Amino acid sequence: MSRKKKKKSIWRSKFYRVYFVLVGLALVAIVIGTFWLRGVLADYESAQPKYVAQDVARLFENADYEAIYNYDTSAGQFEGGDKALYVDNLKQLMSGKRVEWDTAFSANKDERKYNVRLDGERFATFTLVPSGQTSAGGNRLWKLDSVTTLVALQQATPEPEPEATPEPEVPEVVYTCRITAPAGYTVTVDGENLSAENATTSEKSLYEADFLPPGVTNPTLVEYLYDAATETPQIQAEDDTGAPMNVEAVEGKALTWSCPMKSDEAYAQQYGNAAIALAKQVAKFMNKDAKKKAIERICAKGSPAEDIFDNLSNTFATPHNGISFRDEVVSEFYVLADDCFTCRVSFDTVLKTQKGEAVYPTAYTFCVIKEGDNGKLWNIKVY
Repeated sequence: MSRKKKKKSIWRSKFYRVYFVLVGLALVAIVIGTFWLRGVLADYESAQPKYVAQDVARLFENADYEAIYNYDTSAGQFEGGDKALYVDNLKQLMSGKRVEWDTAFSANKDERKYNVRLDGERFATFTLVPSGQTSAGGNRLWKLDSVTTLVALQQATPEPEPEATPEPEVPEVVYTCRITAPAGYTVTVDGENLSAENATTSEKSLYEADFLPPGVTNPTLVEYLYDAATETPQIQAEDDTGAPMNVEAVEGKALTWSCPMKSDEAYAQQYGNAAIALAKQVAKFMNKDAKKKAIERICAKGSPAEDIFDNLSNTFATPHNGISFRDEVVSEFYVLADDCFTCRVSFDTVLKTQKGEAVYPTAYTFCVIKEGDNGKLWNIKVY
């Protein structure tokens, strides 16, 4: 009879012993790596500025008026910085109103700005800046830099002054009117043409310095002062062709009027839809509905617009699952050169969120230049 051979155990094989040792080491490395990666991600998430922004927003939600006062950059202008009066007025303004907050635009990569709204109306902004410290994982930490309230608080009623002894003769009352109009326009008040003698010492540029490309002339505005006999003088204006122009009272400023530049309606009709499409693309990017490459394609090479969008963070856009636009308006369409124009585009951005529609009034002023055969964005002002 033949004897059966016994099977050799795999544990007596050198190959399998080495194999299982390596498998065990790999499993240990995976476990350690998983814990390490979780720690890195948790450290990065905890250092995000949105958590500091949530803490600041709670100051408004919890009606911590004294803490808001300590950070409000405009508090010192209120009754000489009277804290008790400031807190009392803030209580009256915020009482019973819904407090919301959202991310605001900032072109500075070293700051984060946020809006605070009362019943949907913008009430204040606050700004976060790097604290100079970092987390255990090396991520920079943020801190509150400032709060700014954007509405006029009620001022205390001044003490009545003693009545002056009436003078025998009542002096003639004059009303000093302030009128701003583009250079080259003709302005008349109560039938009298205003001249250089009525103009203030310096002209104002229509746009900020460096908003327009080099070589493009910045339109200038002239400010006139005129002593009228009444609070409601008859003010008229004509452009450099003699066409009548609208003169509008400046809201919130007594005895102040403004005559805007004449908008080029022919160009607005020709390029208005393209300007609206450009504005919607910008709004989509700011709300994380468009890629960075889409914005790069609409910016002129080497333009300030490129720098603005390079530094713009849109990671804190309101979460939503749909975006649309309504009430689009193009205005202030000015052709400043053969290859350069500016315009203002405004509309409502409507975000579809889990709670319903969130509506954000949106407005931009664009400077557009011709690059090749296409119009490209040179600069942008966000409101």
